[in-house]
Amino acid sequence: MSLNLRTDIADPLWVPLLTHYTTSGAVDAARMLQHRHSLTPHVRQVMLAGSTGDGWELDDSQFDSLIDLGDSTDLPEGASLLFGILRPTTDEVVARLRHLESRLDDAPRLKSRLRGVAICPPVEETDDQARIREHFETAFAQSRLPVAVYQLPQVTRCILAPDTLAALSQNPRVIMFKDSSGEDLVARDRSDYDGVVMVRGAEGGYLDALKPSGPYDGWLLSTGNALAAPLRRVLELNASGNEKGAARLSDAISAAVEKVFAAAQQEGGANAFSNANRAMDFLRAHGADWRTAPPALKVDGSPLSSDLIAEAQIHAADLLEISGAGYRHL
Repeated sequence: MSLNLRTDIADPLWVPLLTHYTTSGAVDAARMLQHRHSLTPHVRQVMLAGSTGDGWELDDSQFDSLIDLGDSTDLPEGASLLFGILRPTTDEVVARLRHLESRLDDAPRLKSRLRGVAICPPVEETDDQARIREHFETAFAQSRLPVAVYQLPQVTRCILAPDTLAALSQNPRVIMFKDSSGEDLVARDRSDYDGVVMVRGAEGGYLDALKPSGPYDGWLLSTGNALAAPLRRVLELNASGNEKGAARLSDAISAAVEKVFAAAQQEGGANAFSNANRAMDFLRAHGADWRTAPPALKVDGSPLSSDLIAEAQIHAADLLEISGAGYRHL
């Protein structure tokens, strides 16, 4: 596998795909494939086992099921994948990295699609940048895969500083930096980190985040699970020179997402990113018949509440491009 894949991840929209579950708690691969195909042609690149896909909670068996999915012949042609390696300690990150790599030789399609792995700082309340750097460098030493450095202080309780990313970026295997903090301090600190692709994971202000007005090359957005079409349209309008049109659509998406995510804060069983997007995806999947459809299940096995789905319908229906009975019935 090439160690310099920065040019292979140039499309500005990445999506951390939801993980869907059966009533037994297993990964529902058929449902995930149906969801992934519903995002074509707007989404070309996805992350499996990201935070939105419950990556922190997935057990080894569920993670293996996502490896199987990544190797599936049923994924869209030309699929590009990142895998989240979201574990709280350095040792656990290394163990999951080694497991993924151990399976690649028997998963040739996944091996050809895999662009890298996403790794967070350790889950510990620290401002010790030497400790954070050691965590990543240990993972680098135990793996041959390219790495996306993932800033997620909402979970890790620590912040990776600009100088730390600059040091890590000297390694050509660091291909991407994703920041979901909403602060954007690392991206705004300097204009370049040795060619690392900079993507924003925080929601809202989509157009303003992009270069040249903002510091980012693109987005890695949970809302791409349901709002891929309007997000792609923002990119297209902006590229065509219609900045006003792009700004209006960006603002409309931001307003809707803010309300849906606020409603999701009251929902348990998974993180708000997963719950909000599961609600919007459920509307796209089942359309007008969503109230009679079997409930969507969260990572803890509990059903997604109809109240949250109803809130998503109120605030985001105009953006979801719901087709009749939904994409599950096409």
